[in-house]
Amino acid sequence: METRAQLETRLTERIGQILRDEIERNGKASLLVSGGSTPKRLFEKLSKLSIQWENVTVSLVDDRFVADNHPDQNGTMLKDLLLQQAASKASFIPLISGNDLGSSLKEASAAIKNIALPYTIIILGVGEDGHTASIFPDSEEMEHAVSVDTTETLMVTNSRSLPYSRITFTLNALLNSKYIFVHCYGMKKARIIDGARQQIGAMPYPIAAFLNQTKTPIEVYWAE
Repeated sequence: METRAQLETRLTERIGQILRDEIERNGKASLLVSGGSTPKRLFEKLSKLSIQWENVTVSLVDDRFVADNHPDQNGTMLKDLLLQQAASKASFIPLISGNDLGSSLKEASAAIKNIALPYTIIILGVGEDGHTASIFPDSEEMEHAVSVDTTETLMVTNSRSLPYSRITFTLNALLNSKYIFVHCYGMKKARIIDGARQQIGAMPYPIAAFLNQTKTPIEVYWAE
C-alpha cells in the first residue's frame, strides 16, 4: 500500500509536470490550494520544485477571516511552507486583507480576476464532515455555494459548528479549471469519499458536488 510520503512525492511530480507544460504552452500557470494539516508536507515538497515559479500564480480555495499572519489563517501556512525556496518566486493572491470582511471579499474578488481562466490546478481537501473549501454541510450558504446558477467566484460562508467566517471559492468557479485533485488521508476520509460518490446532491457531504460532476477531470489522492 502506498504511504503518505510516497503519495506526496507522486502528487508533487504530477503537479510539477502539469505546471511546466502549462507554462511552456501559455507562458503562465495557476495553482489554487487548500489549507489544513493534510497538505503541509506536500507544500514543503512543492516549494522545492524546479519550475519557472515566477510564471505561477498561487492562491487559496478558501481562508478564515482572521488577522494576517494569524496561525489559523491558511495564508499564513502557505507563506510559511509553500512560498519558500524555489517557490518564493511565485505570485501570491491572498483571500484575506485588512480588518473588514466585506473589503477582503471585494479586494480578493478583484485580484482573482487577474488569473487567466481556466485555472490550471485546484487542490481540494476533505473535512471530517465532508466539507471541501469552506462549503460546509451546516452552512446557510451551502446551497448557494454549490448552485449551478451561482455567478460569484468568491463568497462568504459560516459554519454553525466552527469558528470564524470564511471566504471561499464557489463550486462553479472551481470547476473552471483544467485539473482538480482531492488530497486526503485516513479511513474516515475514505468512507466519506465512497459515501459522497453514492449520494445525489451536495448533502450530507458537499465534496460530492465535485466528485460527481462531469465538467472537470477530478482525481483523488488518498493514503491510509
